[in-house]
Amino acid sequence: MIQIDESNNTLAKCVLRNGTATPSQVAMRRKTLGIWQRITWGQVLDEVRGISAGLIAEGLGANPCIVLLGHNEPELFWAEYAVQAIGNAAVCLYPDVTQAELVTLLRDCGAQVAFAEDQEQCDKLLGIADEVGLKKVIYWDDRGMSAYEDSRVISLAALVEKGRASLQAQPDLVDRRIAQGSPDDLAIVIYTSGTTGNAKGVMGTHRYLLDCAMRWNAVLESRPFANYVSYISPAWATEQYLGLTLGVLMPMIINFPEEPETVTTDTREIGAEFLFFSPRQWEAIVSSSESRMRDAGWFARKVYRWGMKKLTAVPEQSPSLGNRLGRRLAEILIAEPMRDRLGFKYLRTAVNSGSVLSPEVFDLFHALGVSLRNVYGFTEVGIVAATRGERQFGTVGKPLESQLGNTPLQIRIENSEIQVRGGVISQGYFGKADEMETRKTADGWMRSGDAGYFDDNGYLVYLDRLDDLRHLSTGQTIAPQFIETRMRLSPYIRDAIAIGDISRDFVGAMIDIDIDLVGKWAEERQISFSAHADLSQKKEVLELVRTELERINTTLPEHCRVSSFVNLFKSFDADEGELTRSRKIRRTFVEQKYATLIDAIYSGQDVVSCSVEVKFQDGRSRVIQADVAVCSL
Repeated sequence: MIQIDESNNTLAKCVLRNGTATPSQVAMRRKTLGIWQRITWGQVLDEVRGISAGLIAEGLGANPCIVLLGHNEPELFWAEYAVQAIGNAAVCLYPDVTQAELVTLLRDCGAQVAFAEDQEQCDKLLGIADEVGLKKVIYWDDRGMSAYEDSRVISLAALVEKGRASLQAQPDLVDRRIAQGSPDDLAIVIYTSGTTGNAKGVMGTHRYLLDCAMRWNAVLESRPFANYVSYISPAWATEQYLGLTLGVLMPMIINFPEEPETVTTDTREIGAEFLFFSPRQWEAIVSSSESRMRDAGWFARKVYRWGMKKLTAVPEQSPSLGNRLGRRLAEILIAEPMRDRLGFKYLRTAVNSGSVLSPEVFDLFHALGVSLRNVYGFTEVGIVAATRGERQFGTVGKPLESQLGNTPLQIRIENSEIQVRGGVISQGYFGKADEMETRKTADGWMRSGDAGYFDDNGYLVYLDRLDDLRHLSTGQTIAPQFIETRMRLSPYIRDAIAIGDISRDFVGAMIDIDIDLVGKWAEERQISFSAHADLSQKKEVLELVRTELERINTTLPEHCRVSSFVNLFKSFDADEGELTRSRKIRRTFVEQKYATLIDAIYSGQDVVSCSVEVKFQDGRSRVIQADVAVCSL
């Protein structure tokens, strides 16, 4: 069990401890031009001291929040630790955030200083700098930045140089600031995904981050200097708990892939011991594997189906010799090669979080020998429940223990809502601290806004957002996410939204086809098409999706089965507000935007004309119009 004392009760103190006690120990590895570059804890501490001293020298710590905008890279981690070392709070934002979103977020947190990865991020910030009162932009990737003459722009290298000059005069300048830090200081502001409204900045102290990280460690069962791959954006709370907090508290070796597209290859190279994926990423792995097998020869498909049947079978208490040999052969032929290809060869624990994941996906990964675990929580309280290897695939486990809270973590179900109390929770919403109190019940329980229940064995089952549950005219209730997770298991369905309400007596669906896989499928059958809108409405593609949905319907309760669907003529897009930056569907927004299609699903029409406005990151927009076929099952 990790012990917290004066030497490690803030993230900056952890950096100082690691950098002084084990300066030559590898802290991070970054892949550059195909080569893994090592960074020791001594180097990390030196960079953090330089950045912190530079911020002090520039007088940039007046406002409580400092923004960090970029992909997962060592510089972003150093900057966050440095910001916290001088007593400020870091606000990490998704690198694909738009300028309009930046205006809203920077106004909300009041930041006047921002760290930016590269020219693209600097341009976005400088384009709104006057509007939001941004005084300084500090970049760390200097490609394309040589022509910038704006006095508000400074390179990270120049800031560190100023900082080191200050440290020559006052060597303990930063260390004194770090020593003054308290576990109850504000360390981070994490913006919620905003699925049901505007994003809110959740204020987390060092104590909050440390407590959440230790709860995560109870799930991961990590060890010092374990390999961890950092690719989830630090704008997502989970990466704050894992890469940034547990990574420095344990500490672990944090590995940064060269590009988002090389995550799988780089994970395989370094032999990662822990992986965290969202449900869509786990589902994408399953869909991709299924797609490859459909394209394989008949003998390979036959061996794969036989092997998976052996591996997914519930183990017998006293299996016969034949069953034992059959299972071992399936492990040799199927499980071991697939783990190696996926980069899971050295994986000790894999975690799913963010929303529900179907039991079929859990079954497959456990069959391959991957210990996939489900966790549940929300930003205001952190992770609160998890499975720990049990075959409880349809649940999110049992409550975890809080090491730093004054009272134990507890979960209850009240009017179908999951409610939590105890542990260390956030301090509220930035600039709206009183709003947190409205989330609590009269007896002090935090409302999650999520629907769930406890099964007969005491395991928590998450259903969906309470606001997203749909009641049919038949009196039956559906949880759209439950249906959507099964639809996404098809390799040809990239995303989907299940439809239903009190005025309707069956479930409809809007399908976002996987343009790459469906396009490949069409080309192999010599089906010509011009673009997404054209491909999605081809009669052969409509029949393909119909067949997939009929197969998926057999895995669903009768009242949850899809009876009618349309193929969308464009993909769901976060830039257009249809998805959050963590790729969760903004259900209410989508249902309003595509109301014409939804009405057609239930009105018995065969074809409906629909048009929507498409927005681009640079602010341009255009209208797409298409005739969409309505299909029944």
